[in-house]
Amino acid sequence: MNDEAATHYNSIVDQMTWGFRRLEDEFGKCGIPKIGWQIDPFGHSREMANLLAQMNFDGLFFARLDYQDHQKRKSNKTMELIWKASDDLGKSSDLFTGAMDMGYGMSQ
Repeated sequence: MNDEAATHYNSIVDQMTWGFRRLEDEFGKCGIPKIGWQIDPFGHSREMANLLAQMNFDGLFFARLDYQDHQKRKSNKTMELIWKASDDLGKSSDLFTGAMDMGYGMSQ
């Protein structure tokens, strides 16, 4: 996972390209991920979702979101959504996205 809050998109693309190359060298084409997991960013950018969609990711899961948003999404059963990450690129930028109910810790 790159630093999406303070990074220019060129750096994100470079980091992901390097990571994909290393994974492919080690594991072959099957080693390249199709699902993203943002372990602990303080916010989520639409452009990061767009970049992941353009890198052929099928989905994205994250744990950190505002507690009020979490409560509302949980009660409305909208923890999963199709993130429309670009107005210009249409469906090619759509990304299945899920907010993880319990984050990455123990259940409470």
